Amino acid sequence: MNPYFLIRLSENEKRVLIGILIAAILLFVLIGLLGSLVIRTMKYQGKKCDALVAEVVTARLIKSPAQLRKYARKKNIRHFIKHAWLPLFFIIIWVGSLLVHNYINEDWSYNPFNLTDGFGTLLYTWDFNAPDMYTTVFGYTIIADWPPIVTEPHFVMEAIYAYVFVVFSLIGGIWYLIVSQAYLARTIRARTLSKKLFEKSLDNIDLTEPIPPVTL
Repeated sequence: MNPYFLIRLSENEKRVLIGILIAAILLFVLIGLLGSLVIRTMKYQGKKCDALVAEVVTARLIKSPAQLRKYARKKNIRHFIKHAWLPLFFIIIWVGSLLVHNYINEDWSYNPFNLTDGFGTLLYTWDFNAPDMYTTVFGYTIIADWPPIVTEPHFVMEAIYAYVFVVFSLIGGIWYLIVSQAYLARTIRARTLSKKLFEKSLDNIDLTEPIPPVTL
């Protein structure tokens, strides 16, 4: 980078530039950590497939890769249903709470995240239109300061349906996502096992070595 370019920048522009660089680095680190966590989690979840098919494999009841995948798919679907019904029940609860609220109030345009009688009453809100929070760098308008707080968290009894809706939707949605990810991990593991267990490999064959004697 040209040092004269940095000299021409104002102190505010330098702070903003440093902030952008730090934010970009943190973003890449966060993406890497999340990716690593997902890979590790899926490997751990995929090991459950071994337990689901271990008995028939060790008993030599599986004769082909296709048969193993078919059997693993059936066991995987049953395992998925066994663990997916509860998060689906949570999702039904949050949908039901919203429908009950809309029916009682005869308002089908109700936004459960609004700031008056919705889940937004439990959140901080900021004024991103405040002119003092922006600055101009290289001809572009960017955020230079934290926006002022407009509302602070407070409990509203009329928003109880929205609270139930959001809490159960988050629990049910995240839970169902984890169960679905585990299903995908077991499916991938089943395909890997079907190739590995029936693989005919010549990697360790050395034709220059003499044939070992046959022992009777």
